[in-house]
Amino acid sequence: MSNLGALSSLQYAAGDSLLHRLDPRSKYSFAFSYSVTLIISNSLIMSLVCMVIAIFLYLLSGVRLLMLWKNSLGIIVFLLILAGFQASLNGIEAAALMTLKVLSFFLMITLMLSTTPPEKQMEGLRKLLTPLRRLGINTETFVFMFTVAVIYMPLLLEDTMRILQAQRVRGLHDGRWNIAGRGKDVFLLLTPLLLVIIRRAERLSEAMESRCYQPGCERTGYYQLKIAKHDIIVLVLALLFPLIFLYLK
Repeated sequence: MSNLGALSSLQYAAGDSLLHRLDPRSKYSFAFSYSVTLIISNSLIMSLVCMVIAIFLYLLSGVRLLMLWKNSLGIIVFLLILAGFQASLNGIEAAALMTLKVLSFFLMITLMLSTTPPEKQMEGLRKLLTPLRRLGINTETFVFMFTVAVIYMPLLLEDTMRILQAQRVRGLHDGRWNIAGRGKDVFLLLTPLLLVIIRRAERLSEAMESRCYQPGCERTGYYQLKIAKHDIIVLVLALLFPLIFLYLK
């Protein structure tokens, strides 16, 4: 993972763990079930259990928790600030509940994205949303937009940091604390960044045109997804997870 802050956690980290080998459809199903459980939960103990489950899955995936801590430090600080306001309004228990819920959700989403290649994310999401096409919903466009966002957001931030470093070497961002100077710095940053975005968009459109890509058309997938035994176990757990919570509640 590159040093891109919280967005680094959304990038795929290659590995050979059990979570890496899971079918993306089973991962989506478990993440959805996990999120629903977090939403309907008003118990601090249940939220803490969800947090422990997310940390355990991270250890099982082989993704380094220290790297995750460094990448997510900004989000954690932001959550602590929000928790302070929440504690002053609704008490410490409500603040702890909110913090555990948001952090658990963030851990589960980053775990799913960091253990699944982007192309398999796209294929899995396309397979899951295929029944909606019978209702006239263009799911291909949504899946494509989701995949482009996941892939290109870290790249866009990386381009921004590269442009900032090049401009700082040339002394363009030194000693400007007034509004006019800051506005000029933002303009000098957005101009090359906009050119980079347009260049990447042109390359993407040329690659799509050369492959005759048309959203909504029937096409085969490069990756053939198969449900294995461990995927069935994960799907069963995804079904039972909120039911167990409701039963305990």
